[in-house]
Amino acid sequence: MVSILVLALGLPALGLGATIVSRQHPNSQYDGPLFTRSDVAIEEAPASAIVQLLHNPKPDHFTSPVHARIAASQFDKRAGTGKETVNTIFSGIYPVVNLTWGNVDSSKPGQQFISFIDTGSADTWVVSSDLRCVDIDTKVPLSQDACGFGPLYDRSKGSFTNISSQSFSISYFPEMETLRGDMGYAPITLAGLTVPKQEVSLVNYAAWAGDGATSGLLGLGYPAITSAQNRATGRAVQYDPLFTTMVKENVASSAIFTLVIDRVAQGTSPLAPAGLMAVGGLVPATYYDAPFTSVPILPRTGEKTWYTVSNKFKYGANGSFTELATTASFESIVDSGTSPNFIPTTAAKALNALFDPPAVYNKTLDYYTVDCSAKAPYAAYVIGGVEMPMDPRDMIVRSLNGLPGYENVCFSAFADGGADNFIIGAVWQRNYVVAYDQGQSMMHFAKRKPY
Repeated sequence: MVSILVLALGLPALGLGATIVSRQHPNSQYDGPLFTRSDVAIEEAPASAIVQLLHNPKPDHFTSPVHARIAASQFDKRAGTGKETVNTIFSGIYPVVNLTWGNVDSSKPGQQFISFIDTGSADTWVVSSDLRCVDIDTKVPLSQDACGFGPLYDRSKGSFTNISSQSFSISYFPEMETLRGDMGYAPITLAGLTVPKQEVSLVNYAAWAGDGATSGLLGLGYPAITSAQNRATGRAVQYDPLFTTMVKENVASSAIFTLVIDRVAQGTSPLAPAGLMAVGGLVPATYYDAPFTSVPILPRTGEKTWYTVSNKFKYGANGSFTELATTASFESIVDSGTSPNFIPTTAAKALNALFDPPAVYNKTLDYYTVDCSAKAPYAAYVIGGVEMPMDPRDMIVRSLNGLPGYENVCFSAFADGGADNFIIGAVWQRNYVVAYDQGQSMMHFAKRKPY
């Protein structure tokens, strides 16, 4: 919603230097270091730059294999078409945040939109009031309401400056939901921090099945996976996403943002708290148990794209820890815009067979379904040599029902990632505090305090 070389540690990327200071954990019950690496320490983000996450109010069904998203994206980039096909991120409960477009001066007050937070993409977009909505299958024109977006961006009240030479186009596989629009500049405010001139997209054409509340997306990935294209040639035009701009222009205090994704019950109000995002540092220490484990972000196809880490995977029947199996190392993308975890085929089959009763592969959905009251097995990612187990409550996903004929079906949190397209999804991240550190090219993981 997303590599072979290991980056050197401790050397901030040009223009993305993180603020590193020596510091012990602020919780008096823990007197050890905040990070497992002695050369890493990161300040808490300023209180003014910490924003509450909200809850996606109407999740849709559990579909769309993410490995297809990555494979299609890489193919199109290599082919030089400038068009990117990715897997839909709107297939579950994901974190959302209020993002403000405008508000640089009082004559043009900002417009606020509920936007999905996606670390697996890089574009920031919102839907414009001149939207043309069409049917996903037939492309027959429909009313704007039929696409199911929330409030629309009013161009007459906004501060959007069009880039006439560029356009935005993206398709979400396999539902073939499509967005098209204009690229331009607008003031964008996130967590109280404003970029006066950020390149973004206004969507004016959509084949979409929305949730009635969300109007846009905040992409937090690297410039290499942005989706602008030259109108004349159709080729990709790379640009700096919002967080990259915040760092380069010193809007953010450091090149780090941290996410805390809450476990939210189905039916919860969309205005209820659903976690935190800290821009420029860590969230408060009340959210995690130190220390943080730090590992390098690995490039894919020779460049920084997604937040990819090396890991192993450990699993077994719950309670039978003498019979745990551990995979060889593989690389996974840490993606807040993907709900399930995608793991190697052999591990996916073996792990899902350990549910009691076993999870069953559903060919129609391309996911494992499971009895909603089943007993979950043990599953843990091993990152930086540290075993990070998943909470059994998140192993059986009850909140992703809705596909006709599957209203009362539950899903395993672990899906088949094929040979090499692996994702650490939002369901696992509910158990951990995750810091995305572009300055040091590292990811930092700490156990979430019980909640």
